[in-house]
Amino acid sequence: MPPHILMLAVVGAGLIAGYRMAHRALKKPPPGAKTEAASNEPRDLGALEWDEAAGAYRPRHQ
Repeated sequence: MPPHILMLAVVGAGLIAGYRMAHRALKKPPPGAKTEAASNEPRDLGALEWDEAAGAYRPRHQ
């Protein structure tokens, strides 16, 4: 095989590997970032009381 074709294959393989590494690095969330699952967790509102006007439970005012 001629040397320029071998060099082209090596450069092409390097570009593909670099693209894949960059894609994985950009896809990963940064450390400390909240994920979607963490943001959908229920919050503890404390004691609830029935609000007749709204017809729903509301957090108790303290």
